[in-house]
Amino acid sequence: MTISEKYFHGFSIFFKSSTMDCMRFDERNFVIELDEYRRQEFLKRIRDYDDSIAPTMRQNGYKRVDATERTVLFTFGEITFSRNRWRRGQKTLYPVDDWLGLEKYMRYSPELIFHMAKHASKLSYREVCRTICDAYRIGVTKDAVLKATKVVGQLLDEKERYRFYLEEEQAPQRIKASKIYLEGDGVMVKTTSSGNERSNTDLTHFLVHTGVKQVTKDRWILENKHEIVHVNHEKAKEELLDYLYNHFEITDQTILITNSDNGKGYTKRTFIEIKKALGIKRHEHFWDEYHLNQKIKTFFKPYPETLYNLAQKAIQTHKKSLLITVLDTVESLIETEEQYETYYSFRQKMIRNFKDTKPAKLRGLSHKGIGVMESQHRKITYRMKHRGMYWSIKGACTMAKMILLERIDQLDELYFGEWRKSYQPYQSQRFSAGRANKKIKEPPNIRRYQSGHKTGRWLTHAK
Repeated sequence: MTISEKYFHGFSIFFKSSTMDCMRFDERNFVIELDEYRRQEFLKRIRDYDDSIAPTMRQNGYKRVDATERTVLFTFGEITFSRNRWRRGQKTLYPVDDWLGLEKYMRYSPELIFHMAKHASKLSYREVCRTICDAYRIGVTKDAVLKATKVVGQLLDEKERYRFYLEEEQAPQRIKASKIYLEGDGVMVKTTSSGNERSNTDLTHFLVHTGVKQVTKDRWILENKHEIVHVNHEKAKEELLDYLYNHFEITDQTILITNSDNGKGYTKRTFIEIKKALGIKRHEHFWDEYHLNQKIKTFFKPYPETLYNLAQKAIQTHKKSLLITVLDTVESLIETEEQYETYYSFRQKMIRNFKDTKPAKLRGLSHKGIGVMESQHRKITYRMKHRGMYWSIKGACTMAKMILLERIDQLDELYFGEWRKSYQPYQSQRFSAGRANKKIKEPPNIRRYQSGHKTGRWLTHAK
């Protein structure tokens, strides 16, 4: 190829490239055009609805006063629209506002509030603002995101009260399972109280499931999983018993398999009380393998590795005599008073709870599905711990519950479920236990539990 041929060949490539650049599809402009199209279509639907509802309003004795403007942020943009105002006597109505689900002075649409809350279950409030700005092309403030999460707290309270007003409620389909797995543990988060006093608050977290199911080659899921979280340990236990009683069919063959780190509030005694309250005959409690191994590893770190290996062997073979021999050997190696105190505390706990260290295979059970609480904690700790975050007590409880609902795709049901329509007639009524008892002549098939304050035992109040 000659020099001139190379020149013209290069020029043609450049010309074609420049032409393609000029004709390239502009995705950003296309999105802007779609936004404008959606805005116009939305305004048209508002006008159409206003026109269609007018005859009905007149039939009901309303007169059109005027049309007023309102600006609201929706998931598809910030829209200023005009709608008709109707009046009958002293009563004024905006049919379009009711149609859109907008209350007085409401700046954000219900759907956008839901989206903000959903994002807030995974991101900090400021990150939610950035995400909304990038993805929805609208600006929201962190205070608006905070209010969206508070709406979740209000809805959770309303849904809890809603149960007591029902005179007829279809009992949930009870789960028939030969094994019920139950685990409990606490999640420590930083909180602030009145007077801006900072402290640590323990969130009670219970997990219920009926075993594991393989969905892919390397992935397993928990079947019939249900999680309960609350800042109050007693209320969490009551909610747990409510759920177990109303959702499981307990038989003589039912096995309750529990697992915990044996910390305060999650000892074997707690689960025995649950077993007795539900009338379950067989109960297998496990000292959580992860926490047990960590405790053994930490204790035996200053001592010869042989002793650590023998202690592990004693656990795996469930030979108490071997463990006692290992501990006696450790005692002979102790040199300081501090070491002896650590040794004595460790020995007492290991001997006292040795029965709970028995491996699942030696009990005729599968180890799958046992000891999964730490992985279930992660979704809560990832959002609520570290990064210098502090929560109010109520805010911490709301956020934890919101995270659990979002992970099982039930946050939408909380916001827009049919229960909200059914609850509206009772919403304005003052709620109290006395009113609930009068209102509900024949309570639905829901069993309630109350913890005894003096003895610490569980008192069953079933009607």
